Amino acid sequence: MKRNLERLVNQTFDILVIGGGIHGAITAWDATLRGLSVALIERGDFGSGTSQNSLKIIHGGLRYLQDGNLSRIRMMARERTTWMKIAPHLIHPLACLIPTTQKMSRSRMAMGLALMANDILSFDRNHLVDPQKYLIDGMIVSQRELSRILPGYDVSTSTGGAVWYDAQIYNSERLLLEFILSAVDAGAEVANYVEAISFIQQGNRIIGVRAKDVQTGQIFDVQSKLVINCAGAWVDCLLEKAALRSEYVTSVAMNVIVNQVWSEVAVGLTSQPVNGNPPQVLFIVPWKNKSMIGTCHIPWRDTPHAFKLNEAMVQQFLDQINSAHPPLKLSLDDVRQVTWGFLPVHKTEAHKQPVRLTRDGVVIDHQKKDGVSGLISILGVKYTTARMVAEQAMDLAVNRLGMQTKKCQTHMTPVRGGRIEDFRALLRKALLTVPRVINERSAEHLVYTYGSEYQKLVDCALGQPDLARRIDPPLPVTVAEVQHAVHHEMALTLADVIGRRTELGSTGLPSMAALQKCTDVISREFQWSPERQQQEINSVIQTYPFKQSEALAA
Repeated sequence: MKRNLERLVNQTFDILVIGGGIHGAITAWDATLRGLSVALIERGDFGSGTSQNSLKIIHGGLRYLQDGNLSRIRMMARERTTWMKIAPHLIHPLACLIPTTQKMSRSRMAMGLALMANDILSFDRNHLVDPQKYLIDGMIVSQRELSRILPGYDVSTSTGGAVWYDAQIYNSERLLLEFILSAVDAGAEVANYVEAISFIQQGNRIIGVRAKDVQTGQIFDVQSKLVINCAGAWVDCLLEKAALRSEYVTSVAMNVIVNQVWSEVAVGLTSQPVNGNPPQVLFIVPWKNKSMIGTCHIPWRDTPHAFKLNEAMVQQFLDQINSAHPPLKLSLDDVRQVTWGFLPVHKTEAHKQPVRLTRDGVVIDHQKKDGVSGLISILGVKYTTARMVAEQAMDLAVNRLGMQTKKCQTHMTPVRGGRIEDFRALLRKALLTVPRVINERSAEHLVYTYGSEYQKLVDCALGQPDLARRIDPPLPVTVAEVQHAVHHEMALTLADVIGRRTELGSTGLPSMAALQKCTDVISREFQWSPERQQQEINSVIQTYPFKQSEALAA
């Protein structure tokens, strides 16, 4: 995948996607699979906005039983199965647990009935070739078993626990990139660090965008028959350039990463009223030997550019977490990473507390809503429903274009690296055949990260012995992956490599030695000056929590 802006200006595309978050990435892939000519531009790096903020759970919809919304649960269960089918190396089963109590709605009987209904509604969840993806039935466990699963948890207020199975994303940034790479494989032209600065209009029709290369300042036009605006929190900022607006405002969603609390299950605990925040269920999710905890919602009514996360916001969230499980006693010093992003809230819901988010994402037909043709907007919410929302948008786009195309293929087409029938068998093969010059943990990591494409990274590492070395032991990431990110995955900055092409920065700020080693590898490609190298390192440090970045900078 090479960045070539000339290819963006030399044709009129059927579809131009603005925004390289998860919804934009899947939309571009969907469009190419239908046989359309597609371009995608992203003002930053792919997935560098809200898509970086994810609790990394693909939900089956159990929570919606309380609303009696059975059709929604069926939809969520189908999407969960689809994700494990098309990206089997990156989506894996995850055990989840909520303690049961004496309260009727959380009693063992009520939760047992809920788990039974959930199993019935997801009856086809194991209609997959790969046995590693099978999800067993939910179950109620005893108070004694709850104590074993959750050491340190005060079980005196609980009667046991309700256990069910959803799925977890091994690496959400990698998953998003796989959709970008798959779209390119199918013929799409993509470019990061290209900003759409205005629409090109002919009367009441949008025929493309005026764009700017963020790196050079070059201005150029990208022509298309239809534009799909997936700019996330900046959807309205872009729509205003055509005198349009959506009916949505934004809310900030935040998750934190701390040292591991519990290793076996993702645990849902209810917080107490703290700092004016009402009680809510927070999930403590095991992830890469750490715990990710979320989600905190912060109402925000100003422009996205004006928001700045501060220590007080994080501390308020930690207070909520501590109220749900007091033995944690989390402080700012315990926070290894904070991820946050903007999510849509309908204007009629904006004043309500707690924040009531749009559930599945919204597709806006501007021809119907505003009388402006050639433009569709997507307001996305979660990974679980992103594929489905992109399909709805593309169905509408094809209808508006009046073109005969293939039907949606994204529910049954593996992404790059996803051609796997038996994940465990692939992993065993890799561990047996990958030469020991590559650390065993690194070999396992290559399979989880690159799936059926892992051998390309092995071959790259074996071509030059230095490339097989790990960047920062005990992390499994090899020098080969850094080089591969620059040569084949359009990584242009150190932050692209640390945060979105590799796992180096996913659970906390890497060491200065690791940052410098990565910078040296990238510099050989881009010929960075010593001053530029330091700028890149400083830029990465500033994206991490306050205490961590201060410590490393010192």
